[in-house]
Amino acid sequence: MTDPTVAEGWVAVPLRRLKEDARLISGVMSICALTSAINASARELGRQLDGKPFYETHHAGADRQVFMARCAAGGQEFLFVGVFDRESSLGVVEIYFAEFQQALAMLRPEKEAKGTGPSGDFEGELNRSLDALFGPLGKR
Repeated sequence: MTDPTVAEGWVAVPLRRLKEDARLISGVMSICALTSAINASARELGRQLDGKPFYETHHAGADRQVFMARCAAGGQEFLFVGVFDRESSLGVVEIYFAEFQQALAMLRPEKEAKGTGPSGDFEGELNRSLDALFGPLGKR
C-alpha cells in the first residue's frame, strides 16, 4: 500500500489511519473534477428524490468498491474517495470514515482555515491524484 494523497498536509495522519483501519487500497482526497462532478450530481439527485442531498455514494464493482463522501473541517469542505476490495466492507469503511471526520474536526479548528485554499495548480493536483489512485499513465 502506498501513502494516501492529500490536498492538505495536516490531513495525512488521520487519512493514513483511516486507510489502514478500513483496509482501503487507496485513499485520495483531491481527484478534483471527477469527484466534484459526482458529488454535485449526487447532492442534486438526493434533493430531488429525497428532499435532502446525498453526501455519500458507494459503487460495488466485481473486484473493488469505491466509497465517496464529503467531510467538513475548519469551514472547508473536503471530498474523499476510498477504494477497497473484499478484505474490507462498506460498513467497516463507514465506521472508520466517521472517526476520520471527528479527527479532522479536532485537527483543523475554524480559525486556522481562514485564507487557505487550493494551491491553484488544479491540473497538477488532478494528475498527482490520478497517478496515486491508478498508477502513472504509462503503467495503467
